[in-house]
Amino acid sequence: MSAPLLTGPALAHRVALVLAVPLQAALGARPVDDADPAAGVAFEIGELADGGAGGAHAGALAVGLEVGALLAVLPHLTEAEHAVSVSTAVTLPAQAPRGGEVAFRGTLDRRTGRSAFTSVTAVCAGVVVARAQIVKAVVRVQPA
Repeated sequence: MSAPLLTGPALAHRVALVLAVPLQAALGARPVDDADPAAGVAFEIGELADGGAGGAHAGALAVGLEVGALLAVLPHLTEAEHAVSVSTAVTLPAQAPRGGEVAFRGTLDRRTGRSAFTSVTAVCAGVVVARAQIVKAVVRVQPA
């Protein structure tokens, strides 16, 4: 019999831990839907996320894409599992302007024993500003 998957308070707690990571917290990352913590993450393109020319820095968008992928995978993990990125392919078809809010929503395309394949889309003001295909390795949670 397999262990139960993350749901309810355990899932919400894990999402809170992910968003409390200093990089995500500094960007102001927050759930796009408080009722569905795995639905994705959003943040405003503020000073930290600005690329210097009035639009989002690709590195800031990469953080959002990574978190969006992880949140999509979490409901498919047990409490003893975590997922870490091992491969990322990103396209940046449009610019997210400074002051704009970007929402990063991921989907789990497929899960094998120790791999999770995800797709993530970042949207700002109805425009897709980034897309990613991210493969995550499923690993054991390390004790703190």
